[in-house]
Amino acid sequence: MNYIETVQLDKVYNDQKAVNKLDIHIKKGEVYGFIGKNGAGKTTTINMLLSLIHKTSGAVIIDGKKIDFTDVDYKKEIGYVPDVPIFPNHLNNKEYLSFTCEIFGIDKNDIKKKISEVLDFVGLEPSNKRISQYSRGMKQRLAIAQALIHDPQLIIMDEPTSALDPIGRKDVMDIILKLKGKKTIFYSTHILEDVKKVCDRIGLLDNGKLIIEDDISSIQSRYLKENIYIESDISGKELFDLLKKNNLEKNIEIKNNGILCKINGENNGLKILNYLLENKIRVRKYEEVEASLEDIFMEVTR
Repeated sequence: MNYIETVQLDKVYNDQKAVNKLDIHIKKGEVYGFIGKNGAGKTTTINMLLSLIHKTSGAVIIDGKKIDFTDVDYKKEIGYVPDVPIFPNHLNNKEYLSFTCEIFGIDKNDIKKKISEVLDFVGLEPSNKRISQYSRGMKQRLAIAQALIHDPQLIIMDEPTSALDPIGRKDVMDIILKLKGKKTIFYSTHILEDVKKVCDRIGLLDNGKLIIEDDISSIQSRYLKENIYIESDISGKELFDLLKKNNLEKNIEIKNNGILCKINGENNGLKILNYLLENKIRVRKYEEVEASLEDIFMEVTR
């Protein structure tokens, strides 16, 4: 069952389409990676899902219900983590989360327990330290805590690791992994390395259009199949030029000190290997290369 769907969703600014006939399908309980370079339309899409901006046309459906801009109730089942969270810096984490609990109408008798549980979940201690003294990573974990405090079914994260150092990114990734299977997570990012670690499926957005939507393994099998990387005694350029002279350069590119053979149904790698052996050119490396998300992104957006 899809928890989120958009149907031909458009957003136009000054005759420029920021989001163009977007149809996304996010299943209940999955981590969905919404990927694309900066300016692709990711944040605009999220703002329409949250009714923070008006859509130009199309529909948003959440948990089977078509959402109108004035609807409020559906937001009670959403936790939102922005890319750069802003806090009242004079408060400590307990005061801030207590304030958040009051906004969501959580019973006063349950507030202390909920704050303790959610802080423990994101790896923060209840503290009197002001939020203004927090590191960027601590602020992001606190933003996740406030998104979880009312136990929502859906978590929407907009570029949650974009401004973090490697340790901060790992902390956020670990939290997402702990939530996996328990919540539906819509995770927007341009950091493809993170997507592969946590996401069940991805939607690739380019210039406001959805280019691909599928699980990662299916996408990898569909694009850049069975790539073979070959290194020999001669440089990658020399090897490429030699193969070109013998009409063997089809679906080949120079990579590092060797060549990458994109097989795509035709086993060029085996032909090239036989050619090198017949001509007594020593092969130093011959290995299958799994298509990375970066490779796929470059391939489909060319």
